Amino acid sequence: MNLFPSRKGAFLLLALGLLVGIGCLSTASALPEPTGYMVNDWVYLLPYEEEEDLEGLCRWIEDQTTVEIYVIITDNLAGEDLDRYSYLVFNDWGIGKEDVNNGLLLTLYYWENTTHFYYEFRIEVGRGMEGTVTDSEAGRIARDNCTLWFDYMYFYEGLYEGIEELYNEFKDDPNVVSTIGNPVGLAAFQLWGYENPLIAGAIVAMGLVMFSLWFQIALRRYRGSFIPLIGIGALLLFAWWWDSTLQVLGYAIIIAIGGTVTVAGGRRVRSGGGRTEGGGFRY
Repeated sequence: MNLFPSRKGAFLLLALGLLVGIGCLSTASALPEPTGYMVNDWVYLLPYEEEEDLEGLCRWIEDQTTVEIYVIITDNLAGEDLDRYSYLVFNDWGIGKEDVNNGLLLTLYYWENTTHFYYEFRIEVGRGMEGTVTDSEAGRIARDNCTLWFDYMYFYEGLYEGIEELYNEFKDDPNVVSTIGNPVGLAAFQLWGYENPLIAGAIVAMGLVMFSLWFQIALRRYRGSFIPLIGIGALLLFAWWWDSTLQVLGYAIIIAIGGTVTVAGGRRVRSGGGRTEGGGFRY
């Protein structure tokens, strides 16, 4: 028995493989590329402000729960039906965190003619979300919170309400929370400074005031003034590292200037308790 195919058979297998590969490549190449945004309106149904509002909502939900919710509005399904298209895009983009598969994709397929508009809508649920957002729940939300608005061309309202209702379904479920990327150590410390720039700035400012006073004393004694200067420079660099948006640095400088002026001014104040009886010498 010959276990190896003949030349003709091998050629047919190779041709079949090439056809399948070309078909897969053509489908993959027709899919949209990730844009870096969670809301992608390629039909321009949403005004810029509404698209930004939805984007902000999706980003906020990711910050709170690590769940990734993406929205696609398209008039081109790349030759697929809506279900297949949503499935392919979901997996091609890798929506959701890898450890818990906590992604959701809302796909709105929209087209119109001169007199009417038509749409199809699907909520694609990642495997890690299926215990919380079941098929029946996804269907209910699509029907009661999304398409109810879409029928009257209120697409922003339908998407916003649908995303909010999805969030209400999973917000208290710890099983959908990813541990990938949770900051620890210096990263957590840096994040704390970014989230609390005023407090972080005050901490840096205390060091700046100390080094500033040290520098003034060193100048009067004519020695060691370079050491506090190095300290001031190091603290300014640290504040910049703590928050690259420069909020911490700005608060630190403002508070340090105020603190230095207050301390230096306080040292010049006299008690006012001295008296004179007019004695003295005049030449």
